[in-house]
Amino acid sequence: MDVLQRFRKSIQIKTDWPEGAQAGDGRAEAPLREFQEFLKISYPEFHKKIERSVLNPYAVIYQWPGESAEAKPILFLAHYDVVPAETEKWTVPPFSGDEKDGYIYGRGTLDMKCILIGIMEAAETLCAGGFRPKQDIWFAFGGDEERAGTWGAKTSVRWFAERNIRFAWALDEGSIVARNQIAWIDKPLALLGIEEKGFASFELRAAQQSGHASRPPKVQAAAVLARALLRISKKPFPFRLTPTVEGFFRSLGDLSTGAMAWVLKHPRLLGPLFFKAVAGSPAIASLLRTTVAMTQLEGSPADNVMPSSVRAVLNLRLLDPWTVETALEYVRKAVNDGRVEVDICNVSTDPVPPNPLHAKRSGPGWEEMEAAVSAVFPGVPVMPFLVTATTDSRHYKDLCGGIFRFCPLVLTPEELALIHGHDERISEQNLRNCVNFYTDLLARL
Repeated sequence: MDVLQRFRKSIQIKTDWPEGAQAGDGRAEAPLREFQEFLKISYPEFHKKIERSVLNPYAVIYQWPGESAEAKPILFLAHYDVVPAETEKWTVPPFSGDEKDGYIYGRGTLDMKCILIGIMEAAETLCAGGFRPKQDIWFAFGGDEERAGTWGAKTSVRWFAERNIRFAWALDEGSIVARNQIAWIDKPLALLGIEEKGFASFELRAAQQSGHASRPPKVQAAAVLARALLRISKKPFPFRLTPTVEGFFRSLGDLSTGAMAWVLKHPRLLGPLFFKAVAGSPAIASLLRTTVAMTQLEGSPADNVMPSSVRAVLNLRLLDPWTVETALEYVRKAVNDGRVEVDICNVSTDPVPPNPLHAKRSGPGWEEMEAAVSAVFPGVPVMPFLVTATTDSRHYKDLCGGIFRFCPLVLTPEELALIHGHDERISEQNLRNCVNFYTDLLARL
């Protein structure tokens, strides 16, 4: 069985979460255990050299002993659960691993079994060749990242903390090698995620007396809630330039020409004018402020019934130094209406700031990461980046001297949109990139 066949097999193990499943549900746990055993069977040389600890179906940890017990270890993270797929909207069965036109199709091909399999293929090859790292290398794989890492990553973090194991740095999924993502730059860019935005969901609720729709009250809860949402939209969170994002813009400036180059290299000199110049793009604006997405609206279950309450949900991605609590207070002040309750309604986490040295393109792990990127993607600029999505790595922030979030995938905007989408697929070249990147990186450690 070769790399491609093993990867296809990993896709065929249906590690999504059945609707309504919770921890302990056999429907969810059986395929997760199957995946753990698949790794053990598929990578025999690696499993001869390491110590394996299966904590539960959602967490498996490997220790690869290094030459020095004194050197601080390094941590690699990945997850093997995937989001569900709407089968009827795919052109191939979503868990088939079908090959077509140089691509492998299937849920999890991009997010993120390609990363996990890339790590395992690299480690297997190096172990078979007799390689031993300088320091211990740990691998922590989770089975519930798509459900906030409650039983996977959090369990692993407690396991490490109880044993007083700390890491020089860690690597998880995150940013990519972006192709055609910046309009005026015609070369790929390796975006090395060093910082992660926080995540919060807030519920807004307005109540009223329920009754027949033929006798509506003078002031309706839906109108009260609508005015609250309008106030929020008129009071966005303020712009802020973090050191990470400033480093990103300065790197773009080095690749630009004319007035654009000057603007990107001197963002602080321009102040508000800089934000006005670059924030027209939602993608760029998301790097510069805490964002608010109005994602859910709920009212009456019937069109002729006045609901007893109406509800809206906001999803926020928090830019440091905003926290869940300070953002909640900001939204409440923006609403400024005692008839509308605003509360946290889901698992929420604060931002994860970077190691300050990483924003300056130095610090623990930067040299090795940059060298591995350059080896696999020659001539591609490497620059610091802010990850606006959430990853399992946020749970490990107190255990690591720094965290990188990077996927060695060259993706266009169209390919990036396939993540969690219909007909998710990865090119065979990108799969090879994953294997080559992790082989090069591990060999440097």
